[in-house]
Amino acid sequence: MRVSVVLPVFNKAPFLQECLDSIFAQTHTEFELIAVDDRSTDESLAMLRAITDPRMKVIALDRNLGPAGCAQRGFDAASGEYIVRMDADDVMMPQRIARQVAFMDTHPDIGASGSHMHVLGAPYDLRKASLTDAECRAGVLFQIPVYQPASIYRTSVLREHVLRFKDDWPRYGEDWLFQLRLLQVTRVANVDAVLMQYRVGPQNSTQGRDRRADLAALFAQVLAWYQLPADDRHVAPHLHAVKVYEGGFGAKEVGELRAYLDELVRRVNEQGTFDMKVFGSRVQRVWDDLAYQLPRFDKAAWWAYLRSDRSLSVAKLRYLLSSLLTGTRYEA
Repeated sequence: MRVSVVLPVFNKAPFLQECLDSIFAQTHTEFELIAVDDRSTDESLAMLRAITDPRMKVIALDRNLGPAGCAQRGFDAASGEYIVRMDADDVMMPQRIARQVAFMDTHPDIGASGSHMHVLGAPYDLRKASLTDAECRAGVLFQIPVYQPASIYRTSVLREHVLRFKDDWPRYGEDWLFQLRLLQVTRVANVDAVLMQYRVGPQNSTQGRDRRADLAALFAQVLAWYQLPADDRHVAPHLHAVKVYEGGFGAKEVGELRAYLDELVRRVNEQGTFDMKVFGSRVQRVWDDLAYQLPRFDKAAWWAYLRSDRSLSVAKLRYLLSSLLTGTRYEA
């Protein structure tokens, strides 16, 4: 068996049929589909059991394990050379599996890969993934290396290194925690193509949760993993670096973010954690992106940014002036 598609399911009945249709419509047809129902309370399990395609296997858990434990039960049951991860409310492009298998076949040193994603219903909302292993590693403090809904794993790498999702991991960020461990043992990359349509809405596991608290807990673990300071004083500006502005953002926070990024570069350079040329570019992108968020904030934040900026470009200056004159606001 070449491919095992692992599909964790919890209360996704309104979207499940569209998801399943996209899997069975793949141009690459040699796969098994392992759907793991995490004690759904809607019609999800009944819908799964109604599928007659012989490639389909259904595992019904006897208790709710959450995203990590549910996914791992599917990984444990997989017999394929590759494991393709799928979320039950998303949609695969028809060539997704074929493109990803071809990529992994031609890159035997890669243990996992993914692709870009479009947000369903918003074709211009593109979630871009880093492409090379060096870029994925250098960006891991700010962005997950491989988007989980678009991921494919080399099964032999997971089994050889006993890489597993743990049942007691939090219900938010378990994919990031898994990939931190993955980066210790293998290289990763992403296909430069949109192979997934990602659904955003009230059915997402993040809905109804305290987003800032979830992200603060996650990034504290990510920073600590790389032996970087992970107390509140460092996590707060790190959240601003990833565009989490709950609690306010003004001139003081601009200065704190500039100082934090400088300290982060210094520490990473001392530790030799990442390729410094690539990491420096990634940090610079974080700072440059802030310019396009400034219209959300008061003018004091603008001036604080301009005073601290070491790479004022014509594009940034033109955008800020246009925003000032027209009230244009960029949301990301």
